[in-house]
Amino acid sequence: MLGWQDNKRLVEILEAFAYGGFAYYLHKSSLSKCVSLKCRIRCWFYGCFCPPEEKSLPFYFRKVIECLGPTFIKLGQILSLRPDFIPVEYCDELRKLQDKVPPFSFEDVKQIVEEDLGQPWSKLFSRFDEQPIASASIAQVHKAKLKDGTLVAVKVQRPQLVERIEQDLRVISWVVDFMERKWEKCRPYRPIKLAEEFSDWTRREIDFRNEAKYMSEVRENFKGNRVAVIPRVFWDLTTRRVLVMQFIEGCNMYDEHCLAKSKINRKKLATTGARLMFEQAIVHGIFHGDPHPGNLVAMRQNKLGFLDFGIIGRLPKDLRKRLLLILSHLVRKEFDEAIKHTLEIAETSTESNIQGYKSKLYSIFSSWYGSTVLEATMTKAFFNAIAEGVHHKVYFPPDLVLFSKMLVTTESVGALLNPDFDISVHARPFIEETMRAEMSPIKFIKGFIKNALEYGEFIEELPMYIIKLIKKIEEHERKDN
Repeated sequence: MLGWQDNKRLVEILEAFAYGGFAYYLHKSSLSKCVSLKCRIRCWFYGCFCPPEEKSLPFYFRKVIECLGPTFIKLGQILSLRPDFIPVEYCDELRKLQDKVPPFSFEDVKQIVEEDLGQPWSKLFSRFDEQPIASASIAQVHKAKLKDGTLVAVKVQRPQLVERIEQDLRVISWVVDFMERKWEKCRPYRPIKLAEEFSDWTRREIDFRNEAKYMSEVRENFKGNRVAVIPRVFWDLTTRRVLVMQFIEGCNMYDEHCLAKSKINRKKLATTGARLMFEQAIVHGIFHGDPHPGNLVAMRQNKLGFLDFGIIGRLPKDLRKRLLLILSHLVRKEFDEAIKHTLEIAETSTESNIQGYKSKLYSIFSSWYGSTVLEATMTKAFFNAIAEGVHHKVYFPPDLVLFSKMLVTTESVGALLNPDFDISVHARPFIEETMRAEMSPIKFIKGFIKNALEYGEFIEELPMYIIKLIKKIEEHERKDN
């Protein structure tokens, strides 16, 4: 049950959707009884309960989301990455979400910094710019300089943010539970599961120590890499509400003048970006989940800087191996094998229409192959294949869905830099190189030993000459090291 304040917020949210063009759906889901009498009379008078034009709904959905505040803007951003929960046309529209809001006062910034760091801000920074360089619904970022002269970016959370978000999460949880019980049509999209994932994701994101941890992990993974630039975290100045990181100088992907002045090779940078994203996901198993132009910095010498690690995906090793097989078959146009491995990583049940899904996958993949339409690409085919699953009650791990959307975003940034960019062409050498590394004889036999030792009775049945061969390979490897 919701408390009085939560009920008040529920009415605000539902009325925003009713006035925004969704009264018909509130009525169908029996949620219209939760809005005010004034709202119901207005909708009855203006015929709001008639089915709206489907083609216009994604636009109005985005406008409603934008007006409902930080929780819903964050929900919209995450939904834009999750075609397994909402139709693809909604995902595309939600990519346009404007998360730019007026900044909060510098007095509040100072208060939060001093409360969390336990000292006057003037003792920690030799300079702290009052005007933020970015202001969003969750936080704003200020440029500053440490006492030793190091330039830093200081991310500060909005005041009273947690209380507002927690209230909205309670209301969202109540609404999706109601919808899943009362409205059969929405059940395949599993709204309760979405709400649970969103709540978990949001609570992690509003604790900036989590973002700092992800950033540090990705930075460590790229240690020694000459083209990937990940900000250094200043842990002694980082808390739940304050994140201090290295300031990265560079160009916005849309800034043609800056790119030219910095002598950035746009084609080379597009290729570099694609390779770095594949390396994060396939090799490291942790990747930046939303590499849109605002989260990337083009730097001199064709280096690429990554910002904002609030949305992170993780792929366990076994999933990465299967994903590598799928991508390998796709770039070779071997669709039957790609479909087989895609289904191996899917979650199915007796209600799943597997045959229908396989037919749809073949149609998606084959329509991409040989297509003269510029928009028909390998990454979009893979993305659409994952998105299609929900219509057949075939589901995929959330981070795999995020990976599919990340590929589409990476490709769009590559095309922004180089109109002739084809991610499947640039991905193929990396995929083949990684496949060779995974399938090397020594790595294969070492993995075989590790798995076999888990089954004592099986190892006893191995012929002695195989054991001797394994020992020789191990000895040879030790000598080389």
